[in-house]
Amino acid sequence: MRSCLSIFALVALACPTQADDAAATLEKLLHAGKLAEAEQAVQQLVSAAPNDAQAHFALGVAQFLRAVENLGQAMYEYGAVSENASQMFLRLPVPQNPQPSAISYRSLGRVLEVMLADLARAEATLARVTNDDVELPLRLAGITFDFTGTGENTTSLVSVLQRLNDNTRPGFLQGNDEFLVHFDRGDVAWLRGYCNLLSAAIEGYRAVDESAGFTQRVSRVFPRVESSEDPPRERWWEDGLAITDPIRMGRLRQHLVAVCRLNEETWAHIRAETDDNHEWLPHPKQTDMLGMPLDDSRIDIWLATMKHLEELLTGERLVPSALLQFISRNNQPNMGLNLAKLLDNPPRDLLNLRRLSTEGVSNAFLESETDREVMDLAVIFRVSQVFSGPFGVFQAARLN
Repeated sequence: MRSCLSIFALVALACPTQADDAAATLEKLLHAGKLAEAEQAVQQLVSAAPNDAQAHFALGVAQFLRAVENLGQAMYEYGAVSENASQMFLRLPVPQNPQPSAISYRSLGRVLEVMLADLARAEATLARVTNDDVELPLRLAGITFDFTGTGENTTSLVSVLQRLNDNTRPGFLQGNDEFLVHFDRGDVAWLRGYCNLLSAAIEGYRAVDESAGFTQRVSRVFPRVESSEDPPRERWWEDGLAITDPIRMGRLRQHLVAVCRLNEETWAHIRAETDDNHEWLPHPKQTDMLGMPLDDSRIDIWLATMKHLEELLTGERLVPSALLQFISRNNQPNMGLNLAKLLDNPPRDLLNLRRLSTEGVSNAFLESETDREVMDLAVIFRVSQVFSGPFGVFQAARLN
């Protein structure tokens, strides 16, 4: 279910402009799987009207969809078998490639770098949408991707969802076969949040050296894998994964801070809405297109958790010494971990549990708990309880 939502979240937004002719042109291109042409058409609208919020929303979403399609084309090139994948970004269903190229650790890294750049471009465009009255309707079921890059054998959004849902037609299409959704200002912040969340995942993966054992890890996903010279490391969690690009860890932290803040922005706009018009992410008094309504208590608990996480990521709160001493008794009492300092300047063996258990956390990342608030584990437990179970996990992933 989580995998289904992850891909669904990736392809859930696209938009026509307010002008009827532009809307028809854009939707026609999206439904025909001509995303590059759709992006170019909307870019022309932005160039002609630089202050048009709808045009910027349309462009940002077109760029986001291009990020999805570019990833899909890369997965097709290397013959990815998505149903065998458990790794993020490899589960996007693509047509079978009878003549795939051989993939390597470096080539997969290049694929992720392209996606990271695509996400940054889309997020920057969406950040220019500040008009509270922006609204962009779209029939999501008609979105089609050209994952083969040939203009043939295109893949629809509905078929992607069905493949991720055991080839079962999604239930939320009943009564709304076209899956019409009217996206608005809150959804702008929501999509920006997802851009940052996906970017954080890529930065985290690219910050460490995982070349050892790459062949074994992806051999079930890709039919042709260039052999890696280093065998997989046994009990890697004891020695830790080497942080080869520490700057990326700082960027990961910044992306996660943005996710937290954009969640607050998302719900500030959504809760202020007075209409009820095919909402993507509704407040309790609106109709939920997916049939999974949220009540105010769940929203409040979610936002409280996001605020708590933000304070941890900015160093306003500390990871408590009691938790650190659970890892190692050598950690100093009443000295909490400043997560911002750690992620902005991580040691090379950040995840070395052997060192952490014997030496404890370096003093460079510790601060007195008398000067700062500490993490409240009850906040974390509360959100895990209200979003427990398959339905709750789906809701939490939907919120990003």
